[in-house]
Amino acid sequence: MTEEGKDVRDLPLPEIPRCLQIRTVTKSLISYADSLKYSTYRLAAHACIWAPTESVSLFGDLRALVMMHLRFDGTFGFPGGLIESEEDIVNGLNREMAEEIGWDTEVQSVTWKDYHSSQVDHDKNLVLHFFITKIPESQYADLEKKCLLAPEYGNEVFGTVRVPLYTMANLYSGLPAFLNNKFVGTAKQQLLLTLFHMKIMTEEEIGDAMYKSQNLKLAPNRF
Repeated sequence: MTEEGKDVRDLPLPEIPRCLQIRTVTKSLISYADSLKYSTYRLAAHACIWAPTESVSLFGDLRALVMMHLRFDGTFGFPGGLIESEEDIVNGLNREMAEEIGWDTEVQSVTWKDYHSSQVDHDKNLVLHFFITKIPESQYADLEKKCLLAPEYGNEVFGTVRVPLYTMANLYSGLPAFLNNKFVGTAKQQLLLTLFHMKIMTEEEIGDAMYKSQNLKLAPNRF
């Protein structure tokens, strides 16, 4: 149940913007109700932590603070991980986040109201649940500091990053360039869905950044 009393099993699939309506997204994205069919699969959960901001950098409007981290395998992803067999999904997610980024449930917990979507990976017999949690900007800055003291810092997690949500004058640096990094699993897709559903960026802006990331890779680094 969400905090508003709505059963997550009744939630429909989230809207997929046109720029993401490709087979790799539409095939794997499922409702929570459908995810229950895979009772023999392992469960994993991850969360995107973000904060609204009106800050402006030398390179563009920040729009929002969106947290990702560099993983031990050299890819970018969101905090979270495998859920133990005896754990509730949100309890397991909060535990994983405490281990990876120093998430303090006494300050704020991820709850079912933050649930966004589920995906199934048949090759790995794995069901992944994705959550989006909004926090104040001041709390976000405190969390970045706590990440350095997290138990898994330097082991599973090699540091957190703020996603650059602007495009610079050369039409490539910023978000388009960031999208050309290596992301674990469906993390890139989850990032773009977060930007869309939290109204951080419009569908047109997301599509434009995706286009520039693939078509302007050799753009000169002009400022």
